[in-house]
Order: sequence, then C-alpha cells, then structure tokens
Amino acid sequence: MTASDMLEIIRRQDEALRFPRPITNGEALAIGLSAIELARDLGYPSAVRVIANGAIVFSHHMDGVGLENDWWMNKKLNTARETGLSTLRLYAEIQAGTRQAPAFLANKASYATEGGCVPMRTGDGHVFGYVLTSGAPHICDHEVATRAIARFLGREVPSVLDDNG
Repeated sequence: MTASDMLEIIRRQDEALRFPRPITNGEALAIGLSAIELARDLGYPSAVRVIANGAIVFSHHMDGVGLENDWWMNKKLNTARETGLSTLRLYAEIQAGTRQAPAFLANKASYATEGGCVPMRTGDGHVFGYVLTSGAPHICDHEVATRAIARFLGREVPSVLDDNG
C-alpha cells in the first residue's frame, strides 16, 4: 500500500469516527477494554491509554510491555496534540509528500510520527480526547485504536492493515 493509499484510508476513518458528544469516563473504559481485546486478537502485547476531557481515564499494560511503551505513548500524544492529527496520518502525509515534516519532530525525545495515537473528536471537529496504543508495529497500533473507536460508535471503517500486515 502506498503512503497516498494509506492517507486516503485514514482520511475516511477520520470522517467516520466522529462522536456525537464528548464521552464519559465509563465510555472511555469501554473503549480501552475494547482496544486491549483487539490488540490481543492481533497477537500483540500492548499498552493502551485513553485520555478524555483532559484526564487519563484508562491505562493498561498487557504482559510483555512496560515503561518504554509509556515513553512512546507520551511522544505520540505530544505529536497529536501539536498537530490535531492521528500520528499515522501525519506519518502518511509526510511520506506522501503532502506535508513537510514539522520542525518540532527534530526533538525525537518528545515527538514521534509512529502510528498509535488517534484523536477523538466531535462532529464539529473539537478534539476531546485520545486513544493511544504501543507495543505492536505502528500501523497495527493505529488499527487497534481506530477499531476500538469504531466498535464503540458501531461503525465500519476501512483498514490500514489490508496490505500491511
């Protein structure tokens, strides 16, 4: 799959995965538990974090992941907060040549374009939270986060894994 093809899939995911309103903490728990189940189904031990309304409301490390995964999720979160985009979308835009790499990415200790941080937004585009994963190849990390959101919303979305793993 080319970066342009991946970018088109991610754009379609972004449009489909809009929430009617910000979620409650209980709903964030449901999304986090779903992400853990999806990571397990894909065969990857993962760390999952759900941030909603400014707070970490779900965090879990499956056996086989640890502090390094927290570090990666922090870098992914910083990147998504800075851009308002999922980290895989930023990666695909840079790879497809539709966006220059932002200067802040030079700070590799604080930022990363690896997939695995997906903003949660309302229909009008307001970002109210993030679903983060770490532990799998970065395209799989993105897939786990988007599938967990899609499952919660009861929506079908195209997959970035169709030709990638």
